[in-house]
Amino acid sequence: MRRDKFYLSDRIREYLESAHIKEGQQLPSNEKLAEQFGVQKGTVRAALERLKEEGIVYSVKGVGTFAAKKKILRNMERFESFSQMAQQNGSTVSTKLLSCRVITAGYTLAEEFNLPPWADITEIIRLRKVDEETAALEISHIPAYLVPELESKPLAGSLYGILEQEYRIRLTRGKQTMTVRAADEKEAKLLKCSQGDALAVMEMRAFDQDGQKVEYACSLTRGDRCRFTSILRMEEGERI
Repeated sequence: MRRDKFYLSDRIREYLESAHIKEGQQLPSNEKLAEQFGVQKGTVRAALERLKEEGIVYSVKGVGTFAAKKKILRNMERFESFSQMAQQNGSTVSTKLLSCRVITAGYTLAEEFNLPPWADITEIIRLRKVDEETAALEISHIPAYLVPELESKPLAGSLYGILEQEYRIRLTRGKQTMTVRAADEKEAKLLKCSQGDALAVMEMRAFDQDGQKVEYACSLTRGDRCRFTSILRMEEGERI
C-alpha cells in the first residue's frame, strides 16, 4: 500500500475536512501522525510541507502545525452563485453593497451585450465576506432594460435570486474564464490584503433560459481564500 507524501497529504486533508480538527487548532505532533498513519516521520514532514504550500495548514516555529482557515472550493464545472458556493463549503456569507448605478455601455460592454454604445447598463459592485473575512470583490453588469429599478432591491442578498423572483429571469448556464494577477493598491485596500498579493480573476457571462446573455461579471477573489476543482476526462482513443 502507498505510504508516500502524496498519499499521506490526502489522508491528512480528509482528516481535517471531517472536522476532527477545526480552523486554528493544532495538529497532533509529527510523531503521533506517523504512528496514526503508519508512516515514517520524514513522510509526515514532506506531507505537511505539501499541505502548507496548498494553504491547508500553517506552522509556528517551535510550537507546531495548525489547521488554516478553510478555502472556498469552487467547482469550475458547476454554474452557481458565490453564496451557493460558499454555503456548500459550510461557510457563512455576507455582502456589502458598494454601489449600484446606471452607466453608459461604451464600446466594450456594448459588444458584450450586442447593444449600441449609448445603451444603459446597470453596474453592481459588491464586497463578499466569508465567515466574516473579506474574500471577494464582484463587479456585475446587466442591461438596464432587463432590470428596471434594480437599485431599489435588496442587493446585499442573492443577485440571482432577485433576478428570478423580481424579474422572472432564470439563469441556466454560464461561461467563465479564470486568470491570476496581482492586486493593485485600490483592490488590496478593499480586499484587506497586501498590494501584489495573488487574486483569482473570474470573468463570467451568464445566460437565461432563452439563451440571452444577461450578465457580464468579474470576480476578484483573494488567492489565500479560494481553491478550484474540476474533473478531467480523457476522450476515447486519446492517450497522454
